[in-house]
Amino acid sequence: MSLPSLSRDVLRADLPDRDFLDSVKEFLAGTHLAVREEQRQCLCGGAEACRMISGAMDAVLSVLYDRARARFRASAPDLSYRMAVVAVGGYGRRELCPYSDVDLLFLHGYKIDHFVEAVTEWMLYPLWDLGLEVGHSVRNIKETIRLAGGDDSIRTALLDHRLVAGDASLYRETAPELDRFLYFDNGDRYIEKKIREMRSRHAKVGSTVYLLEPNVKEGRGGLRDLQTAVWGARIKYKCDDLAELRKKGVVGARTVEAIRHVLDYLLRVRNELHYLQGKKADILSFEIQEQMAERFRYRALGSNQAVERFMRAYYLHAASAARLSDEVLEEVGRFLPEEGSRKPFFFLKRKRVGAGGILYKGKLQVKDRASFEKEPIKILEFFRSMQTTRSSLSPQARRDIQTALPAVGSAFREDREAAKLFLEILSDPVHLRETLLAMNESRFLARYIPEFAPLYCKVQRDIYHVYTVDIHSIRCASVLAGIETSPSRTKEEAEFHRIHATVRNRGLFHLAILFHDIGKGKGHGHSRIGAEIVARIGARWGLPEQDVSDLVFLVERHLLMANVSQRRDLHDIELILSFADTVGTVSRLDQLYLLTYADMKEVAPEVWTQWKAMLLAELYEKGRNVLDQGALKRPFEERAHLRRLQVREFLGGEPREAVEGFLSRVDDRYLLATPDGRFVEHCRTLAAFDGKTPVVVAIDFPESGTTEFLLVCPDERGLFAKIAGTLSANGMNILNASIATTVDGVVLDTFYVSYLGKSLRGDPKKERVIADLSRVLRGESTVEALMAEPRAGKYVRDRVSRYRPTRVVLDNSVSSRCTVVDIFTYDRIGLLYDITSALTVLGIDIALSKISTKADQVADVFYIVDRDGGKITAPDRKEEIRQALLASIGT
Repeated sequence: MSLPSLSRDVLRADLPDRDFLDSVKEFLAGTHLAVREEQRQCLCGGAEACRMISGAMDAVLSVLYDRARARFRASAPDLSYRMAVVAVGGYGRRELCPYSDVDLLFLHGYKIDHFVEAVTEWMLYPLWDLGLEVGHSVRNIKETIRLAGGDDSIRTALLDHRLVAGDASLYRETAPELDRFLYFDNGDRYIEKKIREMRSRHAKVGSTVYLLEPNVKEGRGGLRDLQTAVWGARIKYKCDDLAELRKKGVVGARTVEAIRHVLDYLLRVRNELHYLQGKKADILSFEIQEQMAERFRYRALGSNQAVERFMRAYYLHAASAARLSDEVLEEVGRFLPEEGSRKPFFFLKRKRVGAGGILYKGKLQVKDRASFEKEPIKILEFFRSMQTTRSSLSPQARRDIQTALPAVGSAFREDREAAKLFLEILSDPVHLRETLLAMNESRFLARYIPEFAPLYCKVQRDIYHVYTVDIHSIRCASVLAGIETSPSRTKEEAEFHRIHATVRNRGLFHLAILFHDIGKGKGHGHSRIGAEIVARIGARWGLPEQDVSDLVFLVERHLLMANVSQRRDLHDIELILSFADTVGTVSRLDQLYLLTYADMKEVAPEVWTQWKAMLLAELYEKGRNVLDQGALKRPFEERAHLRRLQVREFLGGEPREAVEGFLSRVDDRYLLATPDGRFVEHCRTLAAFDGKTPVVVAIDFPESGTTEFLLVCPDERGLFAKIAGTLSANGMNILNASIATTVDGVVLDTFYVSYLGKSLRGDPKKERVIADLSRVLRGESTVEALMAEPRAGKYVRDRVSRYRPTRVVLDNSVSSRCTVVDIFTYDRIGLLYDITSALTVLGIDIALSKISTKADQVADVFYIVDRDGGKITAPDRKEEIRQALLASIGT
């Protein structure tokens, strides 16, 4: 497809401005249409597309300049005038993406004259009218250099300067002076600042390439990393471009080709982002990834979706960009002073570390790369040296390791000493995360443990998991190590540290965490598959039978505590006994508790909440009581009797008549299921109820980030749905709901909610929620009316196509008195209300509900009984309920 051309007719000074703008607009639109289609048809790469866009902009600016010049000469033909229009920044590099800023320097002589003022104005206004974002400055060469000397952003933009239009002789005269400044004036200081700026940028937008929503420009392995490395090399070695760097031997031909390849890919991704969103965009957001996969012509392959394959390809290219940037900057850094030191580079000492390492400027280099191929265990020893010195791998060391990887074969994988050393690395909390990441990035980890290879850059297609599986696993394995080496700990961290200190075999335990998701990507049931895999690895390494058994248990059961604590009734004694029986020992319980914490902590920042922490701790403590002393094993009647005695003590400060009335109206299961600290409030609220007017009380628990809404009112069918719908309409995240009914038909319901991850303490919204609940319960308003009102906080983001089917499962084995319904689906406004309304229509009573939300996915759990108060056992009735729930969800 050929690009359109800009008719020279538009140069006519007498052509009306509107006709002129229409002609230019048509030209640019045609250019973008042609470029977009050529890129999508794979007829050009990202770099070529940017060159074509830059060329089109060159044509526009050239026409604008000539038109403005002709207009000025028509009124002042005898005046002399000099001005050069200079492209800088990305436009200067001919890397102009569809909606990128057009950065220009209007370079004039000694001072601004009427010509410069007029032509600059006549060029800029049409550009703005065309909707272009134009960054511009009007300066002479002295001003340009002076300002760039104090502002590195200006200096950086000027590194890529070229003439677009205007006085070529002026540009030729001044360009050498500009280049002398750029390449010779405090070059080392500038390079050091750009490297520090890069590190700061990574800390801000993400220090890994494997983020859920990577920044293609500013993120790790993005365009800016490559540009920073090339800028540094150009200044240090006084070169204009990559080709000249290759000629001087700074980088090899293969490195230059690799940089060009990954740059082309990243530019293609950025171009497509711009075209799809119709604006400047750098974030490869979750919503856009499926469309990007389609534009890049990916198709599903086996269990891997097209979008997962696209994102894996992106991560691989970004990782390559990060590696190449590091390699170039290492070459540049060899001749820079050590940070904080004034000594020249040739005075800096190189320190020998271990048998084969050399430490220089915080980076570990390989002394004898041939030894890696002769004795692969030296690679592990080298990583151990990196760990003990708290250093990082030099890019050359990473290449040396990768070169030696073919020597890591089956014999080495079965070597007992190698396994012992690997576990030793895992047992040491010092620099553990960095060491494992280095193993992963050099591909040693996948080579040594082939079962880990499928996890490399493996994408988990939901907005719940921030990292790829390999990075998530490594971060999990080092969470507790990070707490141990931290100079300060929170109260929560101190408790996990205390339990972690009791773990007998730290290396094996951290191995279990590292491998907890090793079964992902191999079919349904990754926990079971993972357990089979680690059993084989344990046998291969010759681990003791008990160690293998513990390893298998932790991997196979790594989701147990999260699922039970968030989806099951923790006041169900039989459930706790069954859980303790499954775990078996206190040691395993401790490790499973720690693993669950690490797993949830490193899924995403918002996953580990105070509420989930409280639930998990409650399950841990109850399981520990059973395993320690067999508590809770008393018969139900004995436990109920003792509980009533306890509750009398809790209510010791209340009027005796009120206490006796309260205890006579509630049943034993309510007393056993209610937390100790809630009885006083419940007793007072029930006493205040006049038998007709609903009572709504809100109690905040900032420590768990929740607010409890306690409601006392006459029982009626559909009450749960009304309460849930009202809370949802106000943007409340319902976490747990317990339903109790007194012997005289009064409902005592408790709903635990959070709002934006916090309790409602001090939030005026709390009073509105109370008012809405009261109005709905009195019949003065409806849930439907509240849902129709525009309210802040009701938004549930719809960020992904629904490729996972909704599941509804009815289970009679979990509870002795209720049927448990598990619903797995995508969240939306009014979902809980629709589900509970459907249950109401069916004549189903809800005894307990637990709601677990993971970003846009929910796992809603309901403990239900049928009209007769018993479980739902008839197959036809179960299927009727299941189909009704699916219909209410909208599947």
